[in-house]
Amino acid sequence: LLIAGMTGGTPLARKLNAIFARAAEELGLALGVGSQRVALEVPELRDTFSVVREVAVSVPVIANIGASQLVEGFSADTVESLVEMIEADALAVHLNPLQEVLQPEGEAKYSDLLERLEELVELSPVPVIVKETGAGVSREAAAKLASAGVRGIDVGGAGGTSFARIEGFRSLSMGNELLHQLAEDFSEWGIPTAASILEVKSAAAGLLVVATGGLRSGVDAAKALRLGADLCGFAHPVLRSALEGGYEGAVRYLRRVTEGLKRALFLTGSRNLAELRRVPVVLRGELREWVELRKLAIP
Repeated sequence: LLIAGMTGGTPLARKLNAIFARAAEELGLALGVGSQRVALEVPELRDTFSVVREVAVSVPVIANIGASQLVEGFSADTVESLVEMIEADALAVHLNPLQEVLQPEGEAKYSDLLERLEELVELSPVPVIVKETGAGVSREAAAKLASAGVRGIDVGGAGGTSFARIEGFRSLSMGNELLHQLAEDFSEWGIPTAASILEVKSAAAGLLVVATGGLRSGVDAAKALRLGADLCGFAHPVLRSALEGGYEGAVRYLRRVTEGLKRALFLTGSRNLAELRRVPVVLRGELREWVELRKLAIP
């Protein structure tokens, strides 16, 4: 399980990252951080990210930078700084094209992204992961990303936080009626998380598949793992729990997830995750239609 990357760059973000790190260390969970761009631009804010490794000393930690910043250009020193800042075990490049085209200040810069990813893979001292943020990843896109050398894909499927709706509310508050209306038009855009897991899983052998996007419970995690995910990430409910109950609230929620997953294994007769991944699967409704129309295989 993974506490997905969310925040950094403010005093509150430092406090939250410390809570997430403490919870991850306590429960043995992997941990991501939000985009580190702000810390590259304002070095004084590095500690809002570096606190993660100060607290979570033994679990895997994932660094984070945006695709738009990658396309703008980077150096070996930049990559080293991102990784060194939190002593990262992997580096995630987040894709948020839907959000970028709906932001008044958006920077939808994705030209030459695959070439930049290839360069990053060569320069990075740690594995590179590509992370979507709410619109999912198709089989075709995943195949291209795999060809660029990335080691894993976080599907970031539709079903969780809708950045289209968030940007719509922001545009409305700023008096930008056009962007507000466009955000409404795209509010349901994207590939659902379950379908995206199967899409990415069918794209290339050996890709690490991370399931994020609307997962709320251990039962959700069990389903995602059975469909082919290697890791399941939780963001919004962890954030909400931390804001409402601090460290204790975050741990309480995450224990519910881990205990739910254990019980799902028991109820499916699975002694471990390997056995869970072999239990029979029944697909219904839209997911079944998606799998049939896209000719996707169930692992």
